[in-house]
Amino acid sequence: MAAVLGSTVMIAAKRCIGRVARGVSLALVTGTLAACMQDQGSVTLIVRTDLPEVVRDYVKETFESVHQDTDVRFTIASTKTTLAELQAIELQGGPPFDVWWGANASGLQAASDEGRLMTYQPRWLGRSAAVDLQYDGEWHPLLLTPYVIAFSRGDLELARAPSDWIDLRHFQWSDDIEILDPSRSEAGEWFLISMLQQAASMGDLESGFDWLSTIDRYVESYATNTSDALQALREKRSRLAVVPRADVELARSNNSPWLYYRLPESGTPVLVRGVALMSGTKEAGAAKAFLDHLGSIDVRTETKLRTRWQPVFGTVDSSRIPVGFELQEPWAPFAIPFDTIQGKREGWLDRWEQEIRAR
Repeated sequence: MAAVLGSTVMIAAKRCIGRVARGVSLALVTGTLAACMQDQGSVTLIVRTDLPEVVRDYVKETFESVHQDTDVRFTIASTKTTLAELQAIELQGGPPFDVWWGANASGLQAASDEGRLMTYQPRWLGRSAAVDLQYDGEWHPLLLTPYVIAFSRGDLELARAPSDWIDLRHFQWSDDIEILDPSRSEAGEWFLISMLQQAASMGDLESGFDWLSTIDRYVESYATNTSDALQALREKRSRLAVVPRADVELARSNNSPWLYYRLPESGTPVLVRGVALMSGTKEAGAAKAFLDHLGSIDVRTETKLRTRWQPVFGTVDSSRIPVGFELQEPWAPFAIPFDTIQGKREGWLDRWEQEIRAR
């Protein structure tokens, strides 16, 4: 806590020093700095997130440089933990934070359904979206990454790697597939729901459960997280892993050149992170300005560089993206009707647990 407060004071001091003209006396500088410091941080904006520190620092610095009366402070927690915290708070009480940034879309939708969010249309919302999204408007999708079929090029030739979801049903992949555990991973749960929703949208929900049933028989293990799934590939305990591309690209950039992936030809689910303002916030003005700031091209670009997630709305500054930053493969995202999914997800998850996982 002391380190955070010290950092905040230093940032405020630098802003104040920038306002003091050169060549004045030390006494005048001291007096001006003291007066200026009293004006700093008149608004404290609490932002809940679990995005990486390097992204948080960038957003804080660039936002506060323009909004010098606002002190942005972060509280760190996962979507699951935050949602549980909100559900334990009486609606009459004020929210424990003002902005919820980078949360999984399913958690934001659940909070919206319970009346926890405040409606606001950010300035960047009018830009074309990278995916067909249907949601209620009290939260906004901000970042996305597609699910891919990952494998080791040292173990599997490109020509033999599966290129679509249906290929995973081949017996050659028996006991060779890593899937994120829907009961322990938010990304795993969302993948399962998305595959069922895609089947339902084509009028054949049962084909989705059939596919999941086949994959269950071929699964070597249900991984707790992407790191565990990729470690199974590294150790050749499995040959394929269904995981979010952003996680794979981060691993590839971190001394894993052996790692490769395919974006399924028929389309793929996408994992979405979003942002929302909390109902009852006392800092609505600063919160709205912060939300607008998150959609700027500089923030979009920096976020992609640091997390490998791409913006849902708008583009990035391509001049800042290194050559070979990610594999260049065409892909088509599945549509995401959040309003439809929320009403069915619990029943689908229960059926999967009872009929497939528990058999």
